[in-house]
Amino acid sequence: MVETKTRRQGPKRSEASRAAILVATREELAENGWRKFSVDNVARRARASKQTIYRWWPSIGAMCLEAGLALLPPMQSRGRDPRERVADLLKPIEAAARIGTGHAVLRASMIAATDDPGAGEAWRGWINSGVRSPLRIIMAELAAKRVIRKDWDIDAATETLLGPLWHRLVIMRAPVPEGFAMDTADRMLRLFEER
Repeated sequence: MVETKTRRQGPKRSEASRAAILVATREELAENGWRKFSVDNVARRARASKQTIYRWWPSIGAMCLEAGLALLPPMQSRGRDPRERVADLLKPIEAAARIGTGHAVLRASMIAATDDPGAGEAWRGWINSGVRSPLRIIMAELAAKRVIRKDWDIDAATETLLGPLWHRLVIMRAPVPEGFAMDTADRMLRLFEER
C-alpha cells in the first residue's frame, strides 16, 4: 500500500498571508495615514490579492483597526496598588505608541474607527472589554473602601483615563512619553478621591 502525503499548506499559507497583510497595513498606515490609505499598496507589499483582503475583513477600516490593535502587548496587572492597576489598563497602548511608528499606526487606526462604522464598533468593543469593564471593577472596589467617592461615573472615569492619550496621539500627533500611563492614572484617581 502506497501512502500519499496530504498537503496542509493552505491554512499555514493563509495565516502567513494574513500576517503579511497586517504588517503591510501597518506600514501603509505609518507612511500615509488613514485618509490616504491605499489597499493597492497593501496588496502589493503583502503580495496578496485585493480579493483576499476584501474576503478576510468586512471593511478596510476593520483591517486597519486589527493591524493597530495587534501592536498592543497583552495587559498584565502587577499588584494591588490602585494607581498601578489603573495604569496597567493604559500600559499596552503606551508601550505600542513608544515603539517605532506605533504612535502613527495607532493614530491612523483610531481615525479609521471614527470613519468606519464596523471598525468603530470593534474599537468600542475593545475599549469596553479591555479598559472600561476592568476600570469599573477597580473603581467599585475603591469606592467600597472609601478611597474614592461613591458617586463616580464610569463614563467620566473612562474619558478621564483615555482622553489625554487620544489627545496626545490624534491631536498633537506625538508619541507617548514614558510614565504617561502612571501619571494619567494618578490624575484620574485624585479627581475621584473621597473628600
